[in-house]
Parts: sequence; structure tokens; C-alpha cells
Amino acid sequence: MNSETTYLTDLAAVLWPCGGLLGPDDGTVRRMAHRNRGNQYLPVPNAHNPRVILPAHNRSAAARGITSFSQGHSLRERLRTLLLTSAFATGIAPLLLRDRLYVGAGPGIEHALSAALDRDLAIAIHVGPPRANRKPVLLLLTPGGRTIGYAKVAINDLTSRLVRAETRALRHLAESRLRDVTVPRLLYDGEWNGHPLLVQEALPVGDQTDRPTRHQLLRCVTQIVGLARVRERRLSASPYRRSLDERIAKLGARPEAAPLRAALHRLPDVSLPFGAWHGDLTRWNIASTARRAFVWDWERLAMDAPAGFDALHYDLNESVQAGVHPGVHRWLDTGSRLLRDPLLAESGLREHAVSTVMALYLIDLATRYLHDRQSESGNDLAAVDDWLLPALEGLQDRAAHEAAHAV
Repeated sequence: MNSETTYLTDLAAVLWPCGGLLGPDDGTVRRMAHRNRGNQYLPVPNAHNPRVILPAHNRSAAARGITSFSQGHSLRERLRTLLLTSAFATGIAPLLLRDRLYVGAGPGIEHALSAALDRDLAIAIHVGPPRANRKPVLLLLTPGGRTIGYAKVAINDLTSRLVRAETRALRHLAESRLRDVTVPRLLYDGEWNGHPLLVQEALPVGDQTDRPTRHQLLRCVTQIVGLARVRERRLSASPYRRSLDERIAKLGARPEAAPLRAALHRLPDVSLPFGAWHGDLTRWNIASTARRAFVWDWERLAMDAPAGFDALHYDLNESVQAGVHPGVHRWLDTGSRLLRDPLLAESGLREHAVSTVMALYLIDLATRYLHDRQSESGNDLAAVDDWLLPALEGLQDRAAHEAAHAV
């Protein structure tokens, strides 16, 4: 049993307290499962590398789960999605996929969600790659395969904090007015098996939406900034810097804490606009049309950060798709150009503060990664001492130069 199969069995214990049995589709396991008279799910592509968990005997729900959880950003991903959906639609997928997750017949997460929303539901589950903040995302479907919404269930202390934070964020966003940005409505919040649970509506994204263009991204970013009253403050006098300083202090004796604190205190005391930021705006959390952006996963929403953080976060994650080190080198240039765009200038960000904002973003990101222990999950981007601290050192020099030559 590897770490992923262990994760899968632990996850089954959260979602189905009646018990789960993981194994190949052979006679022994099948007979044991039959005695429990429960449901059968398929880990895809297998139990050693699960990315989605699909109902074995509901073709339409399984096929819909594949398409809904596919990113579809590359030709390879689109071909893989096409093959999988065809396999489920024709009914041959259970013959091709060897591993099974059998769950007992007692009350499970499906029953709780059906009761909460007062309708019959089928579920498909997105597991995703190993990360410290990994949690199951459940696609809620009618028995015929029509999407109702998405549910998130916490599985540990970190994901509990994130699910509760997203619940609060969705409540706040329901009272906000974003002119060109659509966010999901909160449909239900509560607990399941002692863990926080939320259900949100599905956004109308699909073939008519795509990744945002530069203009669409910045339009979205500036509107999110405006969720809070935008205030201009000197860095040294800002609540944001005090808060970041306190978060670094809570890292204790970690070796990265001292260089992060030193970098923060060396930055020039420039005047910056502070507003809201999504906190995790990436290609996986946004879709766009010419007129609107659809944005989800608001668990990191914060109401006091330098304007431009979301643009930098999106651009960094795009830049490193082909490799962290060359991507970061590219981001040092592309991120700077994004912050100099006239759309962000409307938020009050001045050119002489660009590198300071970039440095603050890296310090904030490093502090988050260290608190969440992201590097322990094998995330290359979370290897703070490998790329982030060297990039931060160069940005400090650039920030001092820009501030010294401010007009």
C-alpha cells in the first residue's frame, strides 16, 4: 500500500463512515463487498494514482464527472478526456479499470447531501495531486447526469480552516457587487462526520469559456481589489505589513524565517494601494468570456493586500508550467510588465513600487507555503529555499533602485 492508497482509504473513512474496501475487481473482494450491499466506485486512473473517483454503475454521472474535472488545456488532456468519457458512455470502463472502492450500505456522504438539498443525487469525486491542502471536491449530479453543484469536505485541520474560510467568503461575496465577475452561490453549509462541509452552485462554464486574456485577467483582478475599500498607505504604516511580520514570526525557528523577515524589513517604504485579493487565482479557478469572468475557489480571500497580488499569482503559475526555474526567471519580467499595465495603474499602483509589490508577494507566498507545509507534499513550487529566496534577493535590489529613482 503506497501513500496514495492510504490516502484513498482514509478518505473513504471520512466520506463513508460505514466503511470502505479498496482492492482489485476479483472474486474475493467482490464477494466481501456484496455482503455489505453498498456502492462501488472506480479510482481513475487507478488506486495508486487516484485523480477522480467515479460511480461504477452510473454511466452518465461518471462521464459527466470526467468532463467536469478535466482542465482540457492541452491536446493530450483533451484526448484523454475524450477516451475516458467514451469508455464510460459505452459501458466498457468498468471492464478496463481494475481497481475498485467498495463502500458499505450505511449512511454515506451521498445520503447527507441528498437530504441537505432535498433531491436524489449521484456523485463524482475529484481528488487531485498530493498537496497539503488537498481535499475531496464532489460533483453533485442528478441521476441523469445534470450538474447541480459542488461540495467540499474537510479531512484535516488545514482543510477545515480552508472550507470554513470559503464558506465565510461566499457569504461575503453574496452581498458584494462585482460588475463583470460571477461567483458561485453558497447552497448549504454544515458538517459531515465531524468535518466542515459546504455546497456551492456550479458556474455556467464550458465550451463557451476559456482562459482569460491579459485584459480579461486584469479587469477581473482590479474588480476583486475593489471588494474592499482601496486605501493607499506607506508600507511601514500598513496593517498588512504588521500582519505579514506576525505570520513570519509564527514560523518560529524555521531556517527560512530569518531571511524572509530580513527581506521584508529591507524593502523601501513606498506608498502602496491595498485592497482585496482572491488568494489563489490560477487557470484552475477562473474561466472567461469576452464580457465576464467566472471565478471559484475563494478559500484564500483576504481583504487587505497590495493591489496586483492576484495578477502576479496567476502569472507565476502560468510561467512555471514548463519548469520552475526557467518559469520564475520569465515571471520576473512578465510579472513586472503586468503590474505596469494601465488597468492596474487605475488602482493606484505606481511604477516605482512594482518590484516592492513583487517582493511582498513572494514573501507572502513563502510564508503561506511554510505554514501549510506544502513542500512536504512534493510541490516543486513550494521549495522556498530552492528558487524563491534567490528570486527575492534580486527583487530587493530592484525595489531599492526603483524607489530611489521615483519621480
